[in-house]
Amino acid sequence: MEIEYQLSKKDYYNASKLYLKNSLLKRPWVFVVLIIILIMSLGGGSNEIWRFSFAVVASPIIVIAFMYFLPLFIISIRVNKALNQNQSGLEKKRLMVTDEGLIIESESKSQLRKWESIASVHSNDKFIYLILADKRISTIPKAAFPTESEAVNFLGLIQSRIIKIRGIAAFSDSTARSKPDYAIGLLCLIPLVGAFAGLIFIANGIFKYKDKWFVIIGIAGIVWTVAVYGSISYSATTPGFRKILAEQSQKQLNSAMKAVEFYKMKNGSYPDSLEQVNDDNSQTSLYDPLQSGGGVNKNNEFNYQKVGNHYYLFSSGLDGIPNTKDDLYPQVAAADSSKFGLIVKKPE
Repeated sequence: MEIEYQLSKKDYYNASKLYLKNSLLKRPWVFVVLIIILIMSLGGGSNEIWRFSFAVVASPIIVIAFMYFLPLFIISIRVNKALNQNQSGLEKKRLMVTDEGLIIESESKSQLRKWESIASVHSNDKFIYLILADKRISTIPKAAFPTESEAVNFLGLIQSRIIKIRGIAAFSDSTARSKPDYAIGLLCLIPLVGAFAGLIFIANGIFKYKDKWFVIIGIAGIVWTVAVYGSISYSATTPGFRKILAEQSQKQLNSAMKAVEFYKMKNGSYPDSLEQVNDDNSQTSLYDPLQSGGGVNKNNEFNYQKVGNHYYLFSSGLDGIPNTKDDLYPQVAAADSSKFGLIVKKPE
């Protein structure tokens, strides 16, 4: 068998891009794990919906950038550098298959790739990759073969030679696609997990299986997660749900006041901030459920300010704006109010 071909810089770039893409698609769960870790780091510990939403959107972009675009950029620089130093890579080549190995001739040199030096062979829709024993990659365009069947014959020939020399099947044809398992699409019904599974389904449907239904399942998984969390976000704005949050805020506000008073009994003075209370008594929640969706009080804590031997402690209320009529204060019996240092503002 004998073929002739010539690779341009663009061909080397496209070959590198496809090889990297196919390599990453073989490890889709690596993407999922990294995305989940990023989401937990960027917004997993936050009660603010906007921050969590940002983390969900930004995390896949960051992971793809570092696992695909950054390596591709580095590979492009190395390929350009290698071709600038050695122009023979851009010359027209003639490849001949012999009993000893593959002879590759160009205008400036001739080299023999013995069968023992070829570790494995891979392919995609456009290129064939010979992985050499020293980890270098020799690229052959499929367009160099007169027909697709001759390209398949060439792959089979290389495979048989490698098996004969190494005694193992080191051949891996990435264009061979097994039938996708649609049952895995049930993962898309799990909120949040379904969004990550959807991304993998879309990628595999486009690049691996070339199956439109696999892509549709992936899109449905993402849409389902957005719908679920969107409904949760919307329900948080309804009067009934806000009333429940207000009741919860009132209970936690009462507990927060007890923690502040206990802090004074223990330390002789009121804390300068709620963080000191939290450090002293981590069992008490100092976060305002009413502000869990963001708003003016961005840190979601109850409002607190020490004033001499007294203090202000209150929730910003339903409107999320402090010092308005709907602010919530700890509930204290009138007869006991003089025993504590709480100051209750009277907004106009």
